[in-house]
Parts: sequence; structure tokens; C-alpha cells
Amino acid sequence: MIISIIGGTDGLGKWFARFLRNKGFDIVVTGRDVVKGKTVEKELDVKFINDNIEATKIGDIVIVAVPINITERVIKEVAPHVRENCVLMDITSIKEIPSKAMEKYTKNNVCVIPTHPMFGPSIPSLKRQVVILTPPKKHYQSNPWFNKIKDFLEKEEARVVIMPPEEHDKIMGVIQGLTHYAYISLGTTLKELNVDIRESRKYASPIYELMINIIARIIGQNPYLYGDIQMHNPQIGHIHETFIRECTKIKNIVDKKDREGFANIMKEAAKHFGSETLRGMKYSNKAVGAIIEEIEKLERSIGKEVGLKHIDSNNIHYGILKDIVDDYIILDKNGKEIKINIANISLMEEKEFNQWKRNNLKK
Repeated sequence: MIISIIGGTDGLGKWFARFLRNKGFDIVVTGRDVVKGKTVEKELDVKFINDNIEATKIGDIVIVAVPINITERVIKEVAPHVRENCVLMDITSIKEIPSKAMEKYTKNNVCVIPTHPMFGPSIPSLKRQVVILTPPKKHYQSNPWFNKIKDFLEKEEARVVIMPPEEHDKIMGVIQGLTHYAYISLGTTLKELNVDIRESRKYASPIYELMINIIARIIGQNPYLYGDIQMHNPQIGHIHETFIRECTKIKNIVDKKDREGFANIMKEAAKHFGSETLRGMKYSNKAVGAIIEEIEKLERSIGKEVGLKHIDSNNIHYGILKDIVDDYIILDKNGKEIKINIANISLMEEKEFNQWKRNNLKK
């Protein structure tokens, strides 16, 4: 089977190229940058073609993995060339626009499966990841391709959710649109207030620490992708207006020093959340506890040999843990000091580290 990924030389498209190649599929990728394409071709053992239409013509499954702002145009370009009884998918964060475009420009017997993987390209596998499918009813009720793809995802232990594209965009307007909007606004507010983020961490409550980490995680991502999520989801306008209205309402209550009004707003929101308030408390306590526990484990390991696994690359750093200075670990590896950011590593358990040493440090 040949899977053609339009825009497969970067981001999530490249992630799927690597993942599917490792599963034994023949992968074709396209991209605007020929040099990058040739590099990815060698790196992933895939075929690079600098022509979207040619790549589409040979694909049994064609996946459009380009930025949101050009997705509709690229679908219009490639959809008519998807072969009969084959599949056209996309993996963008909005679904109404791509769904309509795929339906409009494909042949009648092409299976259309608009898809939204709810993860980024840093995850190691599909295990426990949510993948949302928004196919037209005629495709998932009768087309065998749909069941093949759904079964493959579930075999890889992904959690598959099926919903209409309009419903998807409405809920994603909150899950992504409102979340990003609120945290980016918090980030820009801290900038305008000229808050020294590193200095503020010295006095931080656990919740502030979590908030800063989430803000940093979001504003450190691709700003054009996040802008496209805000600008191309038809549901976002109403969500923004509601958020701003609620912020203004709370500001007015604070200006009036209306304690009862403020309390009533919180009580009504808590009533709406119901049992989720307790659940949220427990999960946030776990998150805070995990951060504290990790630092305490590292502190107890000072003077001992440790194995530190890099979160992104899975590379192992090992040696004597000499000290912890601010956000950094000082590691002595055979007399050479290495400085590693705590945020980038996890401390290996003793059993796992010993097994790694047996496999990799035979001398």
C-alpha cells in the first residue's frame, strides 16, 4: 500500500511519514523545499516527490498535511486526482471547511475521511492519543476503507472519536480556540506588565507555576498554526465575544468592590462544573505533586550515579549527580561536568537504569 502525504516533510505530516513507514507502508511525501524533501527522503527511507498531483495519483491513501490557511486550496488541487476506490484524508485542526472541499472536488467513489489527531509531533506513538474522524455518513456506514483505517488506529491503541465536522469545530472552538486565546492573552498581559518570569517563579504558588508552564508551552509553539486555529474556525467569533464579555463583567464587579457579586459568579461557575470541580482539584494536586516529587527524588540522588532520559530524543545521560542549580542538573560523567535542564529529562528508576547499563555499558 502506498500512502502519499502532501506536506510530509515537516511537523505532523513528517511524524505520520515516520510512523507509517515504521509500520511497513510505502510512503511518498511532498514539500515546497526540495533540499528538505531530499533530506527527509534519506532520513525516513521514504520517497520525495516535488509535485502534489503526481504524488496523489500514486497514493492508495492521500493525506493532506499542510497548514490550515492553505488546506482548502491544496484539497482543491489534489482531490480530483485521487484514484477511484482510494482514500483522501486531511489532518488539520478544523473540519467543516476541509470536509466540504473534499466532498466537492473528489470523485464519487473516493472515501473521504477528514481527521484531527489531537496531539503534536513530539509524541512517541498513537497509544492513548485521541484521533477524531469526521466522515460523511455515506463513507463510514458503507465504505470498507473507513473500517480498515479505524481498525488500524484502534490496533495502535488510539482512542477514536467519530463526530460530524460542525460539531467538531464547535467543541474545538472551546478546547483549542478558547484555551489558546486565554493563555496567549495571559502571556501578552505578563509581557505588558513587564513581569520577570524567572524571578516570579521564586515566589510562585504551585498553581502559578503550573499556569506559567502552560502559558510557556502554548506561546512557544508555531504562532502561525495557532493563529490559523483562531482565524479559520467558524465558531471562534462567538467564543471570543463571550470570553471578553465575562472578563468585562468580572472587572466591573471588582471595580465596584461587590464581594457578593464576585462570590455569586464563582458559585454559579462551580455549580455548572458540578463534580468536575472535585476531579479538577485532585488532578491538579497530582500535577503539582509530581513536580515536587521529581525535584525531591533528584535532590535525594545528589552524590549518586543516575540515568537521565531526555524527554524528546530518549537519549540517556548518565554519571554522578553533583548538584542542582536553579533549573539545571550538574552531572559528572567520567570527570567531565554536563549541565542539563531539568525540564528536558526524567530520572530513570533504578531497575530500568541498571538494565540499560547491562545492555549499553558492557565493559
